Amino acid sequence: MKKHRRFNMTFMAVTLPSLVTVGLFNLAIDPYGVIDSPEISGLNELRTQKFHNVRLFKAIDVTRVEPKTLLLGSSRTDLGLDPTHPALTNKQPAYNLGLVGPNIYEVKRYFEHSLANQPELKTVVLGIDLFMFNEYKINEVDFSEDRLEKENLTAQELLNVTLSTSAIQSSAKTIKSSIDSDAYYLYRPDGMRYVYGNEPNEPIPKKFKGSIGGLRKGEGYYKKYQLSEEFLVNLQEIVDICKQQNIELKVFISPSHASQWENLRAAELWSVFEEWKRQLVKITPVWDFSGYNTITTEAISKDMENYWDSSHYRKEVGDLVLNRIFDYQKDKVPTDFGVLLTQENIESNLAKINTQREIWSNKNSDVVEFVESLQP
Repeated sequence: MKKHRRFNMTFMAVTLPSLVTVGLFNLAIDPYGVIDSPEISGLNELRTQKFHNVRLFKAIDVTRVEPKTLLLGSSRTDLGLDPTHPALTNKQPAYNLGLVGPNIYEVKRYFEHSLANQPELKTVVLGIDLFMFNEYKINEVDFSEDRLEKENLTAQELLNVTLSTSAIQSSAKTIKSSIDSDAYYLYRPDGMRYVYGNEPNEPIPKKFKGSIGGLRKGEGYYKKYQLSEEFLVNLQEIVDICKQQNIELKVFISPSHASQWENLRAAELWSVFEEWKRQLVKITPVWDFSGYNTITTEAISKDMENYWDSSHYRKEVGDLVLNRIFDYQKDKVPTDFGVLLTQENIESNLAKINTQREIWSNKNSDVVEFVESLQP
């Protein structure tokens, strides 16, 4: 018994100081930005690991900010919509709660989480994408119900961000990035992701090839596709809550590049895309920025002004989206960019997009061939 007691005392004497040291180290570096530790130049100012833990840090961030305006959606919202846009001046504070690769259920739960912590929410802007309504699009691995509708980290997550091996590794990467001033994706305090240095880390045409290839037949988010009735119900629930709470809701379809829509055709999903829009307008009017318009048909080059890749639009495009849906400086928005879809005009607009596609494809056969060459 004495030997066991001596061993336990020795073990605790060695282990406890180590655990305390590790915990204090991770608390100070705060690589995920969830402890609210101060940023120190050359130490932890470039928190590159936040990108890999979006669902964690944004769940905490939104409880601190208590926004009156939420910008919801996928990574397209995350990277493209600016909470400081002038149209939102009287709707502050605003927070970008875009997630990376979510289905609409995840988006709904983060909306409910925000509302639980900020009952005075007044405005919601929701960017939606076809993949978010795929029956086979399961919740991402870092999604956790346990952290939602709470103000603080759970006990388990507090342990994870202070004492885990992954936290130590993330802290080390944060320090290295901050010392070397080496980062790509970072986040502003209002939740918007940006590209550090504002330069792509590889040529844009190559990024296009990668992002289009990720949506080819039988791969990525479209490995299998079935429009989910349950996910449509989730959208209806968001609409209903906003009506009940008198929250202004603006829903829009993301303005990805024309090559992305061409890829849907090549993957034999264009009819599904159209049916999805028909189902959407049964729930709520939707601003449609997809298709073949002045913005989305920008020529693919290394000096593109509108896109980071075929999927993600730049802030400048996001500004035009917000201009259109809030009727702000609409003279700066191309007349063909953004149409409010309703049950009354859905069919005419679907036909118009198909006509625009024919005109565009005849002039851009090289892009059509490029997209088709990426299909198996």
